Amino acid sequence: MNILVLGSKGQLGTALSKLFLKENIKFKGFDLPEFNIIDKNVLTSTSEKIKPDIIINACAFTDVYRAETEFDKAMEINGISLKYLVYLCNIKDIFLCHISTDYVFDGYKTKPYLEEDTTNPINCYGLTKDVGEKIIQNYCQHYAIVRTAALYGDNKNRTENIVDKIITSARSNKSISLVEDEFTSPTYTNDLAYQIYLIIKNDLQGIIHSTSEGKCNWVEFGKYIFQLLKLNVEIENVKSRNFSKSLKKPLYSVLENTRLKTSKINFMPHWKQSIKKYLIDKKYIF
Repeated sequence: MNILVLGSKGQLGTALSKLFLKENIKFKGFDLPEFNIIDKNVLTSTSEKIKPDIIINACAFTDVYRAETEFDKAMEINGISLKYLVYLCNIKDIFLCHISTDYVFDGYKTKPYLEEDTTNPINCYGLTKDVGEKIIQNYCQHYAIVRTAALYGDNKNRTENIVDKIITSARSNKSISLVEDEFTSPTYTNDLAYQIYLIIKNDLQGIIHSTSEGKCNWVEFGKYIFQLLKLNVEIENVKSRNFSKSLKKPLYSVLENTRLKTSKINFMPHWKQSIKKYLIDKKYIF
């Protein structure tokens, strides 16, 4: 097994790199500035140099707000660039594991989305990710599209994730605003990295949902974090439309890990277990 990780400095890429080092799995990771997924020459030379039999594509334009104003750039990274990546994978017989998102759905359901549910993105970020999925589905010979949600974890760029931001805000303010009407399954990148390893190891292909078990809104998520940290913080419940302003977000984007369960390789813990593990790993709690 020889793996090429694209987007190795991001949250998931960092977790994958740590896991592969620990498990002594042969891999190489690339990211900006030395690697750019939209540069065909760099992509070709990297592939020829590493000669991977598996590529994990964790590259993405993930800023959902900027995607509204920088749509062309977001589409180039999340969608159009995958045409050449798929072409390379096909001619070199490389298995492609592509990371996608719950935002390909509109959030109008009231029960968890299944892998076979029809996508219907309601913002520009979701649209670009949906286009990327369709390119892979229609043209890639061997692939897994792993949809996940609300990721948090370490990254090599040392930027704060959603959990760190909530904690920082809570420690410096008497109150914090959290959204009460968006329901999702916050997912720890260390858990997702190991689940991806199991997907690859078991040669599971097609569309696969992989998030923490259970669901919560951001108020519930914040309350549980503060409970674990023993922080006394007042939470102001706000609506998504007021918090996100002009950006539309799916209000219910909970994913069901159906294929992982039927394949008997579902590793994903409940979101409460995962956030507690993250806080311990980061030494927020002992």
